[in-house]
Amino acid sequence: MQCSLDEIRHQILDAQPVLKRLDIEMEGIQFDPLVPSSVTAAYAKVDRVIEHLLARFKANPILGPLTTELKSQYLDGIRAKVAHARNGK
Repeated sequence: MQCSLDEIRHQILDAQPVLKRLDIEMEGIQFDPLVPSSVTAAYAKVDRVIEHLLARFKANPILGPLTTELKSQYLDGIRAKVAHARNGK
């Protein structure tokens, strides 16, 4: 699906409050990095929240790739906390 420049601009403006909400939701994800089931639940929560909040922006040529990148960053953050906890640092 091709979006016009005006549609893209409108979606970017619409995305600003959604991205703020996404940050709040992600900050609220709590898990025990030493408990595998807790880590798995955190991964699933990241996936659900991003899919729920950003689904309508997937067709946008700017926001669509951003969705994938944000998911990757949040999952990397979880992995870093797990590694940190396992290494005791």
